[in-house]
Amino acid sequence: MSLEVHYNLRRNYPSIENVTEHNSLKMSSSANKIKVVWLCYFTNSAIQEKLKPFRKVDEIAPWISNLIPLFENDKDIELHIISQHRWIPWHKSFIKDGITYHFINKGIPLSGRHWPGFFRFDLLTNDFLFNRKIARIIKKINPDIVHLHGAENEFSASIMQFHNKYPVFITIQGFINKSSAKSSFIEKRKQDELKIIRMFKHFGVRTTTMAEDVRLINPNAILHWHPYRMRTVEPENIKKKYDLVYFARMTKDKGIEDVLRAVAIIKNIKPNISLCAMGAGKTDAFKELASELGIENNVYWAGFLPTQNDLHRLASSARISVLPTYHDIIPGTIIESMFLGIPVVSYDVGSIHEVNKNDKIISLIEKGNIEGLAKEITNLLSDENILINRGRKGIERAKEMFGNPDEEIRLSLMSIYQEII
Repeated sequence: MSLEVHYNLRRNYPSIENVTEHNSLKMSSSANKIKVVWLCYFTNSAIQEKLKPFRKVDEIAPWISNLIPLFENDKDIELHIISQHRWIPWHKSFIKDGITYHFINKGIPLSGRHWPGFFRFDLLTNDFLFNRKIARIIKKINPDIVHLHGAENEFSASIMQFHNKYPVFITIQGFINKSSAKSSFIEKRKQDELKIIRMFKHFGVRTTTMAEDVRLINPNAILHWHPYRMRTVEPENIKKKYDLVYFARMTKDKGIEDVLRAVAIIKNIKPNISLCAMGAGKTDAFKELASELGIENNVYWAGFLPTQNDLHRLASSARISVLPTYHDIIPGTIIESMFLGIPVVSYDVGSIHEVNKNDKIISLIEKGNIEGLAKEITNLLSDENILINRGRKGIERAKEMFGNPDEEIRLSLMSIYQEII
């Protein structure tokens, strides 16, 4: 089914055969609301205020938090959100702004604690207790459709028990199969991701590369184009304090190690090169690497900032945003940097090159080429006019690609739900 209405995101990419586009949809009266369940792994400060966990955790999946307000007190759908949260008793539910939330702890039932390392009952039983709890909640809701956000995380495997029981829609968030991380836990997640994509039929995608990757795994997949809601931000006139900023998880896959090695190379030419590093994760090993490279005084470790506004203000005090990620779609770091008017340097992976479809907006370097990364950063820092021009073009391209109106995003999802049902 191909409809005439084209969304902003759709216009930016070449056509792919059998990718479904969606018309604006007039839903039925409130008496005939459709019941929708979201399975999604997320949290934020507002959620944790309601849950009151034994310990608070870092924000997870802000794109989910950004999307939720579009369906609060909605006249057309009855939305239930099922998610996982650490450090709570077995199960907590509450209603907020017309949406029913269900949070489950994958750990030891009732205690709110994790399974001990010497006895991982969850892994040994393939999350039997956790999946059974989700099944009971969904059976009680009896939804018209189940929407899984992301096939790549440990929470996602629970969707397989609903094959042929409910209509299922899966939004692709990323591909863990592209990760170079090695462990039995990661390998299980990779296998689960492949099973999910092969098992189901309807998938939400936002870029050409993402669509092609799904089709490589499941040639019969039906692809639906729909954007996530991005929290657009206006650039502020903040005095530049740092040459570079990195804001993402502190992991090798996201490229923090390559950034540090590039800074060490640049220091030979520019001794006062400065980097602000922000993000959640264990930083001890990377701090030790910075010391070994002789750049411990060139790096400011900001850690995890409590609010997105804090993050954006600090990021805006840098001249260049660097994210040499090893696998990704188009990371939020890059999108937010563009909206903030910060020029970006990244590795050429996933769908990132699609930003440069009509013009050079982002500096793209071959994955793993640290020398090339350092050279490009040095060139950009030496030309203020290029930095200003890149920042301006980045804002324009971000609005073009990701500035979809809220009602358009809402209607596109609701149209997808009704088509699949």
